[in-house]
Amino acid sequence: MSGPGNSPASAAGREESTFAPIEERRGETDSLVIYGYDSLPGTLRRAIVAHFEEEYGVTVDLQRLGDTGAVYTQLFLERDDPGADVVIGLDSTFLPRLRADRILEPYEPSEISLAREELLVDPQFLAVPFDFGYITLNYDREELASPPGTWNDLLDPSLENSIIMLNPGTSSPGRNFLLFTIAEFGDGTDRLPGRMATLPGGRPADAPRDYLEFWRRLRPNVLTVTGGWSDGYGLYTQGEAPIVVSYETSPAFHRHYEETDRYGAILPDGGAYLQIEIAGIVRGAENRLNAERLIDYILSREFQELIALSQIMYPVHPDVELPEAFKSGPTVERALMLDNDLIAENFSRWLEAWEDVMR
Repeated sequence: MSGPGNSPASAAGREESTFAPIEERRGETDSLVIYGYDSLPGTLRRAIVAHFEEEYGVTVDLQRLGDTGAVYTQLFLERDDPGADVVIGLDSTFLPRLRADRILEPYEPSEISLAREELLVDPQFLAVPFDFGYITLNYDREELASPPGTWNDLLDPSLENSIIMLNPGTSSPGRNFLLFTIAEFGDGTDRLPGRMATLPGGRPADAPRDYLEFWRRLRPNVLTVTGGWSDGYGLYTQGEAPIVVSYETSPAFHRHYEETDRYGAILPDGGAYLQIEIAGIVRGAENRLNAERLIDYILSREFQELIALSQIMYPVHPDVELPEAFKSGPTVERALMLDNDLIAENFSRWLEAWEDVMR
């Protein structure tokens, strides 16, 4: 994402914190301010509000600021005078910038139990996992009888103007789908040759030589690029195009709430990109004690049991039983995820090159 946090010098030379020490900010207060993205579901918002009102007599102000790009920008602009106590919903690829720009401060939860080892996104607990899922493509079975099953299938001319993409500069799923293609095809450097280059016999002759060639060849099949997931998925369900970037779990929403199998997930060559959404306490949070309480609540089994059917994502708690709607989709055989520091070092370059291709 192009933005203020991408500069290596963005945190350089910054003065030490002028905020009061954490212990001095841990007193009882009657408020809590949370920043989140616009698609944070009402079920989770209501659960948080009710929990804090009933347990602590605390009033919650949960502000939805747009997609993750807008949330991060707001945090960055307010980094010396924060308006929030906690942020929910950025994904783990933001961690290097959150650390470099000194936007969050650590808190080790009173109890944390995770379904998978890799969900522990930061051993210093600058942030904790909130939920996780797999970024891939979804398709409409009524419009597409034979969905593409491989990356090469997606390049077929018969799919001209059939795919809705999400802007990787403003959308978290869009960002991670771009990273998915980089992980698969590489970026043309020796440091990141991509999975294709590691196949037995090397990169297939008909495979794109890097992610940019893939996107050049895919471009005729892209109908539009939307700024966020809500806009893109809305166009998709309205029938504007039969394929959209979304989550492997998105069809579970339609199976559970609409009792339809109309929508399915495409896993190119059996793969998808692991996305971990995070929550963290904002540096200088005035309501530090309530912020800590929220982190603990987010990780509790009580809250995590709401994740699947509200976020349509996977809960991070290992003891939560998944609903039936989540059990009939395809199995992700390969979950890819690039190193966050590698992403932080290169994403501006990757994004600018992608933008040049997609103009």
